Formats: sequence, structure tokens, C-alpha cells
Amino acid sequence: MTDEQYEEFFEPYAGNVEGFYEADYWKLSDALVQELFRRHLQVRPGQHILDAGGGTGRWGLWCAEALGVEVTVADKSSRMLETAASNVAAAGAGDKVHLVECDLEDAPQLPDAAYDGVISTYGVLSFLDNPAAAFETLHRVMKPGAHGLLMSHSLSNAVHSKINRDGADPAELRELMDTGIVKWAPHVPPLRVYSSQDLRDLGENAGLQVERVFGVTTLAQPGPEDFGYPYQTISAVSKRLQEEEYFQTLLDLELKASEHPEWADRGVNLMVHVRKAG
Repeated sequence: MTDEQYEEFFEPYAGNVEGFYEADYWKLSDALVQELFRRHLQVRPGQHILDAGGGTGRWGLWCAEALGVEVTVADKSSRMLETAASNVAAAGAGDKVHLVECDLEDAPQLPDAAYDGVISTYGVLSFLDNPAAAFETLHRVMKPGAHGLLMSHSLSNAVHSKINRDGADPAELRELMDTGIVKWAPHVPPLRVYSSQDLRDLGENAGLQVERVFGVTTLAQPGPEDFGYPYQTISAVSKRLQEEEYFQTLLDLELKASEHPEWADRGVNLMVHVRKAG
């Protein structure tokens, strides 16, 4: 993805990304991510984490509130950080959530061995031009012993969606499998999609220990309507997830499924759990 493509996409996206997660499927996905953070990030109140590609500060604010940590939100998009600044101010969290504009692939603004943990949610890794360089940055800025939970879009889900939803032709499917690059729509730039082995290789090549790869989500699948913000219709799964008992049942099942490493590549998104030795 070129810098021009990046800016063209994120300029309008920054203004409506918050509403995208109002669909109940994404609320389920968020709840799963939150519980995985609680279980595996292994940070204590008062410690300092990095939200790599943290955009509008949505997850930085959640971590500050729910985990009691200080958060640095780092993002390449000045427009996203403008929205983050408004969100942080509205939450009265300026003493807990800090904003840094930088490119994760080369981020001298982020100090060495400064962070007790790292998160990166949803598609941040998929927007990278050089993911290996970004993983090297994360290794550099993590304290010895720090854990990271880093999310990407899933290769298997991309292929599944292209076959079963989009009716992609054979040439597009072969190219997707060969390159790990997917094009969803004319207004969306080409995105990287990963297998669990891809994420393991990136972590290990950067000098990180890879603990696990989780699928997020592996059982519930979003409907096509769940990508159509602003929402005109509600997908079947999101409508059913409005029922409290159904929502909790699916969340419990997703958490059980996350304990099966062999299911990770079923995920709509993937989350790699890494640790810096020390």
C-alpha cells in the first residue's frame, strides 16, 4: 500500500470507524478480544503499554479503563490521531492515554525497551507494507519479558469469503493464495492477509517468542451486512446476537474454541501472542 493510498483511505475512515463496530457481530468480536487481553497480556495496573496502530484510541481507552494501564497510542494517520485526541479529551483520559504519530515500520519516536506490553487490534498488520520491519520495531520497544497480542486479517477467511460470498474467478483466487494480498472493493486498498504460520514466522524472525495464535472469531461468521456501515440492514447473526443469552453462549463457545490452536486459521481475524525474552 502506498502512502497516497493510505491517506486516501484513512481520511474518510477516521470519521466513521467508531460506528462500524456498532453491529452486534463486532460487539461479540470485541468481547472476545477483551477477554483474550485480560487472560494473556499479563500487565499490571500502572504499567505502560503500546497500542500499535491504535487509530482513534478506542482500544487504548478501553485498556486504560479496564486494565488500569497507561497507554501510548501510535499511528501513522494524523487524521485518525485527531479523532483519538477528541476521544481522549471527551473521556478525561489525557493523563493515561498519550498519542504519537509514527510509522511502525520505522519509529524512532518510540523509545527502546519502554513498554510492558503491546497490543495491535484488527487489521493494523494488514495495512503494513513491510510487516517484518514493524515486528522488529515492536521487539525493540518491548521491555524484556513483555507480552504482545497482535491482530491481522486471516488468509483462510479471505479465500473463503472470495469463494462463497464474492464468487471470485480462478485467477483472483490463485493470486490471493500466492501473494497473500486481497482486494475487497474499489475504495479499499490492497490488504495483506496472513496464516497463523505467517504470523509465527514474523514474530520469530524478529527475535520474539511466539506463545500462541488465536482465531478471532472461529465459530461466528459476520454477514455481508456487517461490513456495510452505515448500516441499512442487520445481518442474521447480528440480529440473533441482540439476544443476551445467545450473545453470552457464543462468547463462551468462542473462548473455548480459542483454546484449540489447530482452529486458529478458521478465524475471521488472527491474533498472535508474542513475548520478548528476558
